[in-house]
Amino acid sequence: MAFVDLTDVECQLAEPGMPDFGVLQKPVLGGKINKVDRLGGGYTLSYTVPPKMMEPDGRRLVARCQMAKRYGAVLEVPQVEFDVGAPGFDTMVAVPAAGGRYVQITGATPRYAVRMGQAFNITRNGHRYLYFAFSQVILDEAGAGTIELTAPLRTKLVGSEPVRLVKPVIEGWIEGDNFNWPIDMQRTVGLKFDVVERA
Repeated sequence: MAFVDLTDVECQLAEPGMPDFGVLQKPVLGGKINKVDRLGGGYTLSYTVPPKMMEPDGRRLVARCQMAKRYGAVLEVPQVEFDVGAPGFDTMVAVPAAGGRYVQITGATPRYAVRMGQAFNITRNGHRYLYFAFSQVILDEAGAGTIELTAPLRTKLVGSEPVRLVKPVIEGWIEGDNFNWPIDMQRTVGLKFDVVERA
C-alpha cells in the first residue's frame, strides 16, 4: 500500500522540526567543546487538526489517519504567507551528486528566485525528500542554478530527478506506539500527531 495522502487535511497548528543526531563532546574539566555531526534522518512535523464534527467528517478523517498510522502519511509542509510564485513544473536535478549541501537544478521558470528557507522536494525512486534552501538564488535564463541546502543530501542523485518547488510535502511515519482520537461532549474530534520523515 502506498503512503496515505493527507495533503488536503486542514491545519490548526504546525510545528516543523529538524532532529539532530549529532552529539557535543564536552571535556569533563572544561575546555573546547566539539560537535560530532551526523547526517540524521530528515525532518519532523507536528500537526494539529482543527476540531471536526464526528459525523461525518471526523469519522472519515479518523479512518484515513488510521491507515496513515499503518502505511505512512504525506502532509503538505505549511509555508505561511509565503508566495511561491510560478517556478514551473518541469524542474529537475541537472547533474549527478553523491552528497554535500549543493544541488544543481534546471527546467524551472527563467529568472525564478528560490528564497532562503524555501521548502522543496527532490524525488528519487518515488521517495520525496524534503529540503530547505539555505540562501536565495536567482536562476538563469534557462531556469538553471545551484541551490545551497540547510542540510546535506540524504541520497545519491544521478540527475533528472524531479524537483518540486510548489506545495512541498513531508513523507513519513506517524510516531508513537498508539494513535488516539479524543471525542468531546460537543461530538467533535480533535487530532494531533507527529510525522517523522522516512529518511
